Amino acid sequence: MANVKLNNKSLLEKLQAEITLKLGKKMSQQDVLDKSIEFTYERLDEFILENTDHPVLTKDLIERIRNNRYEGPLEHPEKSDDELIYGL
Repeated sequence: MANVKLNNKSLLEKLQAEITLKLGKKMSQQDVLDKSIEFTYERLDEFILENTDHPVLTKDLIERIRNNRYEGPLEHPEKSDDELIYGL
């Protein structure tokens, strides 16, 4: 089994204590972590939405982006995007 460094060990301990109070029996920290991972995995879309700092791409936003794009002439049409960006 791999070791994992926890930045919120004290929060895990508080969570373990709250669970113990509500269940009336103690869960090990490993069980709390396992159940938390399962819970998050089953609700992955919600988890991602909760932890996203950028706006969610809606159909309206995508359409606004498409309507605002620049359709000007290319300065170097003979070069690929990689050549222009990375100088390859």
